[in-house]
Amino acid sequence: MSKFLSYLGGVIGGFGLIYVPVSELLPSLEPVLDTVGIISVIVFSIALIVNGVRSLISKA
Repeated sequence: MSKFLSYLGGVIGGFGLIYVPVSELLPSLEPVLDTVGIISVIVFSIALIVNGVRSLISKA
C-alpha cells in the first residue's frame, strides 16, 4: 500500500509541476518545469500500471 501512495504522490506532484504559476517570477523556467512534470507523470503512471498488473498476476 505504501508503494501505491508513493506512486500516487509522484503523479500528483508531477501535475503540480505542470500547473505551477511561474509567469511572474522566472518565465524562462516554465518550459523546464512543464517538461519535468510531464516526464514524472508519465513515469509514475507507468509504475502504477505495472504495479497493479503485477499485483493482479500474483493473486491469480
